[in-house]
Amino acid sequence: MASLVICGKPELDFIRFAQSRGVAVLLSGAADLALEHGCDGVHLDAATEDVRAARELLGQDRIVGAFAGHSRHLAMEAAENGADYVAFYQNGPSIGGVPLIAWWAEIAEVPSVAFDPVELEGLDILLPQNPDFIRPSDAMWEAPDEARRLIAALTNRLAT
Repeated sequence: MASLVICGKPELDFIRFAQSRGVAVLLSGAADLALEHGCDGVHLDAATEDVRAARELLGQDRIVGAFAGHSRHLAMEAAENGADYVAFYQNGPSIGGVPLIAWWAEIAEVPSVAFDPVELEGLDILLPQNPDFIRPSDAMWEAPDEARRLIAALTNRLAT
């Protein structure tokens, strides 16, 4: 199982701690700082950041992720410009009744991330859309026991 965390500010102790446990750390919004602080990559807002510039700066060995929200256009541009994944809000508008993530899964090779935090109950709606990755509920950050409980429940459900 791949583990990834997106952080908002470059805290070296956190970055090294997570990486020592096999967790990839992406810095939100700043490719130059991600490189400077030894992060595994960057997570960009596809509407405002230049994915191509981040790809050129970080090379092929680091992750460039792009958040496209509800925008098919931004997602396609991000993929064309070298994004390793595109993150979408999975709750919201659909395309001719087809959820955005399901549409992306049909037309694109670049992986998708269902970016709205998902609870166990939401998997029955989300999984048929074929996201490549999901974002667990933010409740996992409340306490270590809650994180273990939530991740174990999601992992068990995904295995069935």
